[in-house]
Amino acid sequence: MNHAPGHDDLQLADYVGVLRRRWWLIVVVAVIGTLGAAGYFKVAHKVYTATASVYVTAPSSGTAGQVANSRTTSTVNLDTEAQVVQSATVAQAADKLMHSTDNVQRLLHRVSVTVPANSQVLSISCEASSADGAASCAQAFAQAYLNYSSNSTTASLKSQITTLQSNIAALESGSGKLKVEIANLPSNSPQRASDNIQLSSDHSQLDSLNGQIATLTANLADPAGGSIISDATAPLTATSPKALLIIPSGVLGGLLIGLVLAYLVDRRDRRIRGPRDITRLNVPVLMSLPLRKFRPELAIAEHRSPTGRSFSELAHMLTGSLGAGSHVILVTGSVPGYGASMVAANLAAALSRYQPDVTLVCGDLEGSVIPQLAGVRSGWGLTDVLAGDVPAEAVGRHPAAAPRLTVITPGTQAEDLRQDAVQHLLHGLRGEDGWVIIEAAPVTSDPDVYTLAVTADAAILVAETPRTNSDQVLDSVEHLDKMGTTVLGTVLLPSPRLTGPRLAPIVGAESTVQVERGSAAALTAGDTGPETNGTSPEANGTSPETYGTSPEARADAGQPEAGASDWSAGDEASRSLPGR
Repeated sequence: MNHAPGHDDLQLADYVGVLRRRWWLIVVVAVIGTLGAAGYFKVAHKVYTATASVYVTAPSSGTAGQVANSRTTSTVNLDTEAQVVQSATVAQAADKLMHSTDNVQRLLHRVSVTVPANSQVLSISCEASSADGAASCAQAFAQAYLNYSSNSTTASLKSQITTLQSNIAALESGSGKLKVEIANLPSNSPQRASDNIQLSSDHSQLDSLNGQIATLTANLADPAGGSIISDATAPLTATSPKALLIIPSGVLGGLLIGLVLAYLVDRRDRRIRGPRDITRLNVPVLMSLPLRKFRPELAIAEHRSPTGRSFSELAHMLTGSLGAGSHVILVTGSVPGYGASMVAANLAAALSRYQPDVTLVCGDLEGSVIPQLAGVRSGWGLTDVLAGDVPAEAVGRHPAAAPRLTVITPGTQAEDLRQDAVQHLLHGLRGEDGWVIIEAAPVTSDPDVYTLAVTADAAILVAETPRTNSDQVLDSVEHLDKMGTTVLGTVLLPSPRLTGPRLAPIVGAESTVQVERGSAAALTAGDTGPETNGTSPEANGTSPETYGTSPEARADAGQPEAGASDWSAGDEASRSLPGR
């Protein structure tokens, strides 16, 4: 049978489970991310941004250009002017105005120019490590741009005036010569008429050129081509880093990292948390009690309680799958705990309600708590029968919670179980149509479990949450497979809770009865056991020495002397359950 882990097909419930189990890790990492972001915001280099607005006009005509399609046309192209602002020439001029020693290229990296739609305005922004430095930088670039524009316009206007003046001088010289020629020609001379026409044309050109010079001279009075309409002011807060960006980013980053860490930690956690963790190991889950906010009481559950109904369903499942006849079922745990005792006792009690012949054998010699939770004496039992000191008829007891169930307690002897004796005893107990439920110690903690396993027809593995992990389940199944014991499946339940004094109502709760499935010789562990008449030694008044156990030995084993009365409820309340 292959019990290797199966394909891990995660579902939405698995991710929700990770959030439920690891929420604290996600919160811790998110808080760390938030604190880290806040710390970064505190110590990070602050950047301030200031902006100056420049209104641009057409310097050559003294009028504003036209605006179309969010950009200016005619003689003003703001996209070109924006590139002028970010030129090295303007940057050098701004650097001189600021009396700065920064590299021009670094200075240009701090400057940006935007053109608001449908306007003739340049928004010149500059970043700096201080508010005053940002304002000074933006204002210097705006002024440097205007100075550059003014100087360029002045130079252009002067060049045009010089050209026009040269043309005027040439025309005036030509006009003087024409006047001399006209004066020397006869009044009726055709040449004289032609020269007068040329002279008139020259005078018209001179008037036009003089008018152009007058216009250009007027433009020289205001060559700036724009003005600063909004001076750069020192910003009140830094533009970078932004708290509304850094802090939420730290929170989201922490949550993301926390989710990843929670998933990785949860995937490395091998603990069994639910039935899906068992089925992933290719091991069937026969029964699962509620695992959240529930710890079953360490007792035989009432028949119609939710826990009792679950065990009744398990009992019917076993009878249906195994069929009629006699069966020996081993109930063992993956880890030390009280789960195997609880499952064995409740399963045997449920079977006894539907089957005529059910025996519960306490095979966990050192850790069984079945006598306490079932309310029966822990006197002579399994080890005494196997040693041949007591016949099996003398040790069977009926708990009040399940009168049809026969319980064989661990006994008073402290020795290992013999394979032949165990087989001989179980052969007599199972009879032709009997069920024997054997409670055993955890698979890997006691060698006696292997003696019991090889004699069992099948086994049920108990997994207690949250103490059991998948490796322990697989290891237990592997050991049982090596013993040739078929593992029917697992029972998953929270670690049962101790109920203290509520486990102690023993007075009148049980009686010593015969186990009438065969002769006394057939039900003893060996052929040399004492002869009995089918009654217990206590009932006959026979002393323990008759069966090989002295009063001193019984006292050392913690058992009452022959003829002693049952424990009182107050005495039982003071007894503690065996430690695991």
